Amino acid sequence: MGLPVSENDFYSLHGMWGAYASLVLGRIGNGAGVVIGNVQPPQRGLFIGYKRRSEAPRLLPFIPGTKVGLDASAYVDPDAPAKPLGLQAEFTCFTAQEIRRTITYSGEEWKAGQLSFKVHSFFGSVPDPASADPISLRSSIRPALYVTLCFDNSDQSEPLTGVFGMQGIRRPLSDSTRCSLLGFAHGTEWGFAVLPDESIDEVMDWNAIDAAFNGNRPLRRLASEGVLRFKVNPGEKKEYRIAIGVYRDGVVTSGLRTQTYYSSLFRDLEDVLENALQEASGMLDKALKLDKGLEESDLSEDRKFLLSHAVHSYCANTELLISEKGDPVFIVNEGEYQMMNTLDLTVDQAFFELVYTPWTVKNELDLFRIRSSYTDAYGIAFSHDQGVADSFTPLGTSVYELPRLSECFSYMSFEETLNWVLTASLYVSRTGDTKWFAENEVTLEACLISMKERDRNRDGILDTDSDRCAGGAEITTYDSLDVSLGQARNNLYLAVKTWAAYVCLGALFTRFAPEKRSFIEAAQESAQWAATSVQSRMLEEGYIPAVFESDNRSQIIPAIEGLAYPFICGWPELVADTGPYGSFIRSLQQHLNTVLVPGACLDARSGGWKLSSTSYNTWLSKIFLNQYVAEKILGFSDSRVQRDKIHAKWLRTGSAQWAATDQVHSSDGHDMGSRLYPRLVTAILWYLYR
Repeated sequence: MGLPVSENDFYSLHGMWGAYASLVLGRIGNGAGVVIGNVQPPQRGLFIGYKRRSEAPRLLPFIPGTKVGLDASAYVDPDAPAKPLGLQAEFTCFTAQEIRRTITYSGEEWKAGQLSFKVHSFFGSVPDPASADPISLRSSIRPALYVTLCFDNSDQSEPLTGVFGMQGIRRPLSDSTRCSLLGFAHGTEWGFAVLPDESIDEVMDWNAIDAAFNGNRPLRRLASEGVLRFKVNPGEKKEYRIAIGVYRDGVVTSGLRTQTYYSSLFRDLEDVLENALQEASGMLDKALKLDKGLEESDLSEDRKFLLSHAVHSYCANTELLISEKGDPVFIVNEGEYQMMNTLDLTVDQAFFELVYTPWTVKNELDLFRIRSSYTDAYGIAFSHDQGVADSFTPLGTSVYELPRLSECFSYMSFEETLNWVLTASLYVSRTGDTKWFAENEVTLEACLISMKERDRNRDGILDTDSDRCAGGAEITTYDSLDVSLGQARNNLYLAVKTWAAYVCLGALFTRFAPEKRSFIEAAQESAQWAATSVQSRMLEEGYIPAVFESDNRSQIIPAIEGLAYPFICGWPELVADTGPYGSFIRSLQQHLNTVLVPGACLDARSGGWKLSSTSYNTWLSKIFLNQYVAEKILGFSDSRVQRDKIHAKWLRTGSAQWAATDQVHSSDGHDMGSRLYPRLVTAILWYLYR
């Protein structure tokens, strides 16, 4: 089981859902290990390997050759002769050619020589803390993942010695008086453990690899390297389960004081690790069922990889907190940028969350309404984000948006308002939560009024910027692209997304509040204005320019992006070419057919998708979303759409250093921003929105 990858030298983030922590590994010759409160790959060694007979030890290549912590040289006369220390042990690492790496929905596996090393980090749905019992919450919100090690010594007549360990540890778990575990920890923050077994012991030394394979030495508690040592007898094939866990206690955020939610369920790191090992069988069964479901689907191997890789990074960026009032606070951090609950990511990540954690969508919507809404000259609007690096911003503000700008870091007032409306529409239509809808009717009505106020000439499209811009200009989520997708005003991408918000509001109120007839008619009127305006911009060449200003002639794919929302909300007739907006839909079909050609929106070198003909900066999360629209809604099925092999290779080669990277160069996939990112889970659309 698993998806073999032809290029195996790339980072993966194996996130512990809700803990903002992960096991990072995968780059050959680079660091690996546990990170908390961030997603940057660590520069530490991860030791996994074995030694047989008199052969040199063989290790997986997660050893960057760096020294972590002090060694004996810090304690002795520097001029005295000293024995070489650090990573000087005689060992060799497996080469890329000797390794078979496979990716699964729940994790991944590495095989080399007589060793198999599996990671399981994704376990599916998480229940709502408001209604779940504490026992199920401990299983679901436990900040831990699993490693399964298998050493095959079945064809040998001498024992095999295996190891698993890390740099950066500071204490052996056998010192703990409260638990019965073997393993190591970095203070109280992170660690790894196994249940005791006569074939396992702890090794801690300045040079743990040398100590593990060259005799028995006492634990050197001053050291920062520790490994578990496994003895496998001749003729045996043995499997070991290792739990890796994290723990942060006390207040972890500013601006809004919160603690980690799991700290209300677990006493300490030892409690996390013990509980994980006690429940390992059940959790691994869950993981295997997830893997089997994806394996047996009819998705291509490349799409299975893209989805799995994305899910691992998404989980790494999630953070479930608990407020001083006892309320859950759900955060998705924005990859390398660390911005908290970026609303233009929320609207796309909602597709994934509505499958596995629909309650988190409600939580995000409520938190945006309470903390991030504000009123400008035209009505209600929403901030871009809620803070950065566990620091919440004051009410109605973000860390990103600044006045007097017209490109990156300007305001996204209008698009974020659309995003809140569309996310709300997705949530209510998919869950049927009429109570939440009733509680938020007034806010939704205010959003409609605000949207219409920003359309000064009544063509259904944004044509004025928020006064918060103070002479600057609003931008879109595509902030780092050129004007073709970056400018909000009179922008084709945003015009279709605006149409989508209007039709979703109209359909939502028709279903859940049909008595609000004037509201419904107002939404439908503006939707028709927007559709008519977009169609009227069609050029003789057969496409609609990206911006309806300054004689712009850029060609863009995301003109079709907004069609996803009414379709997924359950109103396919609104995006049918025979429906009430049929001519509008047919215009977008014609547009996509025209722009999806080499030299325009297919990169002339790689053949991958370019979101804009005038920018090489292309975003994979948006490619997946627009591919879904092209195939499922607009009926495109030719080879121009199915470029997944190219896109998968981008992540495994061009952006190999940065796990799931969103912004890449369309020629070869090298990273251009949005590294270690969560938003690529738009790939869930291929799998569970069929």
